[in-house]
Amino acid sequence: MLYALLFFVLLLVDQLTKALAYATEVSHLAIIPGYFEIDMLRNPATDNLNTGMSFGIAGDEPWAIPVFIAITCVALVVFLIVVMKLPSKKRFLRVSIVFIMAGAAGNLIDRVALGGVRDFIYMNFGFTSFWNNVADLAITAGAVMFILALLFVDDDALFRFGKNKREKQAVAEAAASLPEGQEAVGSDVGEGEQPSHKKE
Repeated sequence: MLYALLFFVLLLVDQLTKALAYATEVSHLAIIPGYFEIDMLRNPATDNLNTGMSFGIAGDEPWAIPVFIAITCVALVVFLIVVMKLPSKKRFLRVSIVFIMAGAAGNLIDRVALGGVRDFIYMNFGFTSFWNNVADLAITAGAVMFILALLFVDDDALFRFGKNKREKQAVAEAAASLPEGQEAVGSDVGEGEQPSHKKE
């Protein structure tokens, strides 16, 4: 339920900010002048819409919008199945996927309803500059969170700090829970040795 709520809140924020930016034809509201501004994408050839991917890639191709719509629909179904199948303890990973889904759904709505995406956040990193929107930021944040979950956050993450210590502690606790006098199989058997069987 909480994941569904997060999804719809992100989707609502995306659609409201896009509608507000384009209704007011926002222009050059500088947050960091020259680098981070609220500035509606203006492209008369496409009715001020981004008809391509990020950075406008494939924006001039007639096949772009139908292909992007189809890919997004398939991806959303796959992500939904993944979220439902993930163990409940993988909350951070689930949240990351919800962020990606909300962003993808926000841009999907634009492509289906308008034939292109409404971009109004201008970013300039010196070597490149581009327009994006809240949906794009949600996808980016979700992707970063997804990588962090796989590498550091999840219990079985590749580089989770203290992972070996917790595993040893779990083994010790399991051994301590055995009845007195009973030992784990193979605990006193050396490598390559067979356990001895003595007759009473």
